[in-house]
Amino acid sequence: PPAQAAVGDAADHQVIAVFSPKGGAGRTTIATNLALALMRESGQRVVLVDANLQFGDVGVLLNLNPKNRSVIDAVEGGEPDADIIESVLIEHSTGIRVLLAPPAPESADLVTAAYLRKIVDHLRTTHDWVVVDLPSGLNDHSLTILDAADQIVVIAALEITTIKNVRLFLEVADQLEYERSKVRLVLNRSDTAQGIRVGDVEASIRRPIDGTIVSDGRLAVLAVNRGVPFVVSHPESPLSRDVTALARTLIGEPSTTTPD
Repeated sequence: PPAQAAVGDAADHQVIAVFSPKGGAGRTTIATNLALALMRESGQRVVLVDANLQFGDVGVLLNLNPKNRSVIDAVEGGEPDADIIESVLIEHSTGIRVLLAPPAPESADLVTAAYLRKIVDHLRTTHDWVVVDLPSGLNDHSLTILDAADQIVVIAALEITTIKNVRLFLEVADQLEYERSKVRLVLNRSDTAQGIRVGDVEASIRRPIDGTIVSDGRLAVLAVNRGVPFVVSHPESPLSRDVTALARTLIGEPSTTTPD
């Protein structure tokens, strides 16, 4: 069967977990635009999973309604199989596929950590890139996905409580024996420092920043309100270029953007 063939070449397929230990750092916006940038830069199959099961916003950013189809439809009958998982994915107009969070917070309990892991493991076999938007905070679900991930993009902001929490998360990652190369630190709104510099952050967390994303609150809010990600609507904006550079880093290409 074709599904079996896909498993064979899945060795270089990747799960990218997007995580922030604190809400409000722009995690979902980055995860959504990163998925689109990965598809555009690699020309490969990308699926975006909203694992913020209680209050997921991926549907809002992509103008998709979870009432039509979401992860709940995959788990209502118990442990989902490959066909069911594939059947609940939404084909977005951009070409990525999307697995939405439940439409109501109370439904989230039906999606166990084991089910979520099974879904992500399956999606890895049928897609080159699985981008998972995780909730802030560590719970069974997020730890399960962090374990499964090939790369973890940790979103930080130049703000003291976020930096403290990123440092705590990195200690957890060390305890879990994650390779240092598995965790990538990205500073969002990196140019809005109120007296904190990138160097200060690197000194505080004792490791280098892997990427920075400029602040453009106006464009980011416009994109959310329209339901059209900025990588699509404003591909030449500094914001989109930074997310594209991050995608290239994850793909393993030099992220230097050449002038047009």
